Amino acid sequence: MAIEAVSGEVNYSVTSSTFERQPGGGARVVINLEGTATGFGTVTGTLALLSPAPGATAGPLTWTCAAFLDSGQVIGATGEGYWDQVAGKQQWRVRGINRTSTGIVLVSDGTLDLATRKFQGTIAQWS
Repeated sequence: MAIEAVSGEVNYSVTSSTFERQPGGGARVVINLEGTATGFGTVTGTLALLSPAPGATAGPLTWTCAAFLDSGQVIGATGEGYWDQVAGKQQWRVRGINRTSTGIVLVSDGTLDLATRKFQGTIAQWS
């Protein structure tokens, strides 16, 4: 298996977010996003990041979304990954491996800017 060169971009806006307290003092941040992804049209999804302890600057994440193609087809995707704070900035780097309902596996890498409420990144197919 090989990861192909970057095949597209994602550009999402945060539509809402919630913070849930977790046992041990950590938090789960649930962020709803919508926007576009190259080859997938309009995408809406939920990014859930776990902050395992108070003040944590990194942790695991999950991604669940639906892509609405111009053809009328709807493709679902789920993924898992890792987030970490970008040093000195109000940004989180978000990386993951995502599997679509059509069997495509994508590697994603992006930045969530907390001040502008924007997520921008790249995707590459893992074949």
